[in-house]
Amino acid sequence: MRSRSARNLFRDRARLAIAVCVLGGLALRLALLIHAGWRYDYDEGMVGLQVLRIQRGAHPVFHPGQPYLGALESYLIVPLFALFGANAVTLKLVPWLLSGAYVGTTGWLGMRAFDRQVGALTAVLAAFGPVYLLVTGMKTWGATAETLVLGNLALIAASYVVDADRSLDARIRALALLGLIAGIAFWVSWLFVFYALPVAVVLIWRGRDLPRRMWALAVLAFLVGSAPFWAYNVDHPLATFRYFLDERGAVPATTGQVLDHLVNDLGPRLVSGDPAWGRLSWPAIWWLQLVYEGGAALLVLWAVCGPWVPERRPARALLALFALGVPVIYVLSGWGDRALNAYGFDATGRYVLMLYSALPIGAAAALIALGRWRPWLRGLAAAAVTSVIALNLLGVVRADPMRAFTSPYYTRQPATLEPLIAFLDQQGITAVWTDVGIAHVLMFETHERIVAADWYDIYAAKGLLRFPDVPVEIAQADRVAFVETILPGQTDVPIEQAFAASGVPYAAIRVTPDLLVIVPFAPVDPVSLGDAMGYQF
Repeated sequence: MRSRSARNLFRDRARLAIAVCVLGGLALRLALLIHAGWRYDYDEGMVGLQVLRIQRGAHPVFHPGQPYLGALESYLIVPLFALFGANAVTLKLVPWLLSGAYVGTTGWLGMRAFDRQVGALTAVLAAFGPVYLLVTGMKTWGATAETLVLGNLALIAASYVVDADRSLDARIRALALLGLIAGIAFWVSWLFVFYALPVAVVLIWRGRDLPRRMWALAVLAFLVGSAPFWAYNVDHPLATFRYFLDERGAVPATTGQVLDHLVNDLGPRLVSGDPAWGRLSWPAIWWLQLVYEGGAALLVLWAVCGPWVPERRPARALLALFALGVPVIYVLSGWGDRALNAYGFDATGRYVLMLYSALPIGAAAALIALGRWRPWLRGLAAAAVTSVIALNLLGVVRADPMRAFTSPYYTRQPATLEPLIAFLDQQGITAVWTDVGIAHVLMFETHERIVAADWYDIYAAKGLLRFPDVPVEIAQADRVAFVETILPGQTDVPIEQAFAASGVPYAAIRVTPDLLVIVPFAPVDPVSLGDAMGYQF
């Protein structure tokens, strides 16, 4: 009785520690958001615009132009907009809250695979993680935070399904829940494949003793969770599958090139931050890679042996297969090709961020094992934990939050569009051709009082047409402004030169040092401006 009471007390303390870490992680992330002025990029603005349209009666299944990215996040934001208004703060609250769920579920997963001490330390490392995790994990990108949380929940549910110490009823409930989670994740983002493959392997290995009718229940739960996906693909015959069969701008690359980029660029980026943000020294990054990525490598060893109870081996096998599978799938999938762009920006970091379902667990297990191996090593393990957390916090302090929360694709997003909005309102202009990095933000800031689109991106570069009605409305407007990001003091702006050569009378106004507005006094076909409508930077 006394031993059982002690175990319950220790379990409660571990759960309390994880709960405290969730609150601490949320507090750290909130401070980062506030310091960044709740900055959001054009992709996030697109999500905000979709929420506004849902409030006006739309019922989207996917994000516009991407029939593979479920609109779950938009629907989660709807009640926040209804209660507190549509603004930058409410736009960010859902991924912020989901980041807390990530901390809690990662700690829970560490506890399921190893023990309560590992689970508690995992939660600490997830709460006070590298700045790249903190920033990218709070982007309102439609599926980033959701995939991490749904993936963690799938691994946790699968660990209960294959847990022979659980009752048959408990395992069946876990299987049905796993089916529902997998269905929702299948709709939200196919990045869930990172989690689905290890789950499938372990279920085939250790779940064959479950009654066959229970697998039918899991399939039914999957179909319920993924119902929006199938409904859309019936109404729009196999649109998702046809989209992926279309090689939309893929850049051919060898497996070796993608692997080299993963190891030498994304690896350091994941444990620190984007170099453009201002990050840690290379010795610090190497140390963090040793702890995080070394711990992930040890997950593979501990799946078959190690100082852990054999009953937790299936859960550790899930993590080992996951840690192995993420880089392999990424390198072979073709998505890694997009990282090898000519401009050097971070195009694919979000696709491997899911590694953070395993990295904190591997690091926590490695450091706890080190402390248990020899009593005199406990101080070294404690120092290592302290150094990792300290370096992560130093990375947060050193990072420029305005740069960090700017789009990785369009880095010259102005700090504020208020002067531009004030000028357009003063002129009575409600239609704008501009850089896509500005367009969605401008529309969201004005709740679509002003409509904006990137003519060059849509029609010349064959980019995604997010909102088909918007360019039509701009083309039909009586007055249209052209807005371009510029360098302070720049005089050789391509679009201004194109207007001067066209013979169309116009006024050029620099509403801020980095924003040029051209107001033509006669109708102008954007086609006549040629490449001047393209990307200056």
